[in-house]
Amino acid sequence: MAAVFLPGNLQDEATCSVCLEFFKDPVSIECGHNFCRACITKSWRGLEMDFPCPQCRESFQQKNFRPNRQLANMCEIISQFAVPGVKGAPGEGLCEKHREAFKLFCRDDQRSICVVCDRSREHRPHTVVPVEEAAQEYKEQIQSRLDFLKKERQELLEFKSKDDKKSQELLKTIELERQMLISEFEGLRQFLHDQEHLLLGQLEKMEKGIAKKQNENLTELSKEISLLNQLITDLKEKIQQPVLELLKDVTSILNRSNSLKFQKPVPVSSDMKSSISNFSLKTVVLKAVLKKFKETLQDELGKGEKEDLTLDPDTANQLLILSTDLKTVRMGCRKQELPDNPKRFDTNSRVLALEGFKSGRHYWEVEVGASDGWAFGVARESVRRRGLTQFSPEEGIWAVQQNGGRYWAVTSPQRTPLCIGERLSKVRVYLDYEGEEVSFYNADNMQHMFTFNVAFNERVFPLFSVCSTITYIKLCP
Repeated sequence: MAAVFLPGNLQDEATCSVCLEFFKDPVSIECGHNFCRACITKSWRGLEMDFPCPQCRESFQQKNFRPNRQLANMCEIISQFAVPGVKGAPGEGLCEKHREAFKLFCRDDQRSICVVCDRSREHRPHTVVPVEEAAQEYKEQIQSRLDFLKKERQELLEFKSKDDKKSQELLKTIELERQMLISEFEGLRQFLHDQEHLLLGQLEKMEKGIAKKQNENLTELSKEISLLNQLITDLKEKIQQPVLELLKDVTSILNRSNSLKFQKPVPVSSDMKSSISNFSLKTVVLKAVLKKFKETLQDELGKGEKEDLTLDPDTANQLLILSTDLKTVRMGCRKQELPDNPKRFDTNSRVLALEGFKSGRHYWEVEVGASDGWAFGVARESVRRRGLTQFSPEEGIWAVQQNGGRYWAVTSPQRTPLCIGERLSKVRVYLDYEGEEVSFYNADNMQHMFTFNVAFNERVFPLFSVCSTITYIKLCP
């Protein structure tokens, strides 16, 4: 049987919307749409509930479909008459069937035809225009699309150019920061080097002073000791002389021994003790200043990168309402229907961040509502999710809260009131895992609020709690 061209709508009715081929073993689903049995089976594979129609997206509770015998018979008949593929024009530009020139274009079949084809039953109901007119229309469409794509390309090129320029500016800024950093530390090293030489010079000066004084005392003492040795020798000789010889000039030697006065020089220790004591004070001050400097520098530069946190919806209590960007949490008036999840807090109105930490230094900022009813901090990964639990370090939670118009650190056995001179609007939380600290600061003026000292032994997660419908907590990006 010769193949014929079928109307487009008839072929559409016999075509599966999934595989775009003629139906094979067609089946109907509850919404009335038809598909190949293999296509709908593949589309629903792996689903246990809510089976959607691939065409209209209506969902069904059960996987039901029934064979469509009438459609199967129709598809079998249509496939016998359908043209397997549209043939192109022959090389000489003539209709293969009528050997006439292609002067017309069939919009329905999207192919060139001759004037004889146009009069045939096949093309009689179709929209047919001269090939030049069709070509001109398609040229205009192609040109329009070409202009659009050129515009898109130009915009992308401009974007690339601007982005490259901004990247280069950022790289230059980084290089300037690098040079400034090197210069600052070089200046600091030079300053410390100069101070070191100055203090070492003072010590060297004291050493020379002690050596000079020691030599002066040694010379003076040697002279005095020599005189004493001579007088002692003379007295020993005199006392050994016979009586008459001893009495001769005895008064002279006694007067000489009595008139000899010996003075001890100023001890080296007495002369230099005050200078060394004053220098020791400098050493104590230097040690304290350097210690404070290192602690401050390490504290300010070593706090790690600011974290861009998001809330974990799998942990959120059913009363909590999370924003679409998972940055803000509020409390709703009724429980939501949420999937049962072992990670979810089923009683306490709490939610964890998606990101957890087991090392390093991290910080993040939290915007808080003015009203009572919020708390946040960090919690260990094993914190209890089932049942009513308290905010406390014993439960693995280290947090601050606003309650009763005041701010508190949730310590144990009693809470610690926080002396905050103004209303909090934004709080910065620092986590130093190895340093075993969780600290809270007023982010507007960096006033220190409270620090927990915690020996962490497992992963910890930022934790947030809202227990009032008139307040909120927002993670700052």
